[in-house]
Amino acid sequence: MCQRGKVLVLMLVGLLAGAMAGAREATPGLPPTLRVLVAADEMPEMFSFEDSGRPGFEREVLEGFCRIHALRLEAVPVRDFDQIIPMLLRGEGDVIAGIVDTPERREAIAFSSEMFPVRHLAVSRRPGSPVSREDALREIRVGVIPGTSWEKTAENAGVPADRRHAFRDADELLAGLRAGKVDAVVMALLDFALAQKRDPDLVAGTFVGPTASAALGLRKDDERLRQELDGYLQGMRQARHHLMFKYLSEEALSLIALARRD
Repeated sequence: MCQRGKVLVLMLVGLLAGAMAGAREATPGLPPTLRVLVAADEMPEMFSFEDSGRPGFEREVLEGFCRIHALRLEAVPVRDFDQIIPMLLRGEGDVIAGIVDTPERREAIAFSSEMFPVRHLAVSRRPGSPVSREDALREIRVGVIPGTSWEKTAENAGVPADRRHAFRDADELLAGLRAGKVDAVVMALLDFALAQKRDPDLVAGTFVGPTASAALGLRKDDERLRQELDGYLQGMRQARHHLMFKYLSEEALSLIALARRD
């Protein structure tokens, strides 16, 4: 075959492969569009709402799942986090991204296998002092976001209701800390590490509560979707470690290592 003929054959093979990929159907039992419920204030390093640029750790993981199963990913931003589980149960989304797996939430929804480990800690801001003991939170004003594991961790640490001050989302919570409306907040370690990049005056204090897991939240009757997600997450365990190095700072990774040893 002449060189020109080889080139034409390769072009035809490429066109045929593209047509076959375009005609691919979603895996039976899965929705053609995976609607992902995400906190509207999520850090872009974890889940970006932009169509261009880096997608963020959680979104990149889910985009890989969608490519394998020929699904389209649709991000659904949720302004009030305490509404994210009701929205899932009403069918306004198919999965919740990166929600912390807790016994209370398991009463309402199912969870995939772990996306990444979670540890909560007390966070203050200079010139304030670090919170060095968990029980010290009971004596100060603590900012919380209703419906989050941050709020539940503060409650489990014994912070009285009259010392817990509610904010709508993480942006308002940290603005309240900057303005001196609260003395400290309880937040997840990764969120702190990413927030500290934007505000170097944030100070990590003591860990609060036990180690937990961030996972994907699903409706309990979506068993096929959960099984496919579990198989995918377990199969890309090593790849997820590489993605964490891609999106997180060395300080954040060091804090994760410290939390695991603690």
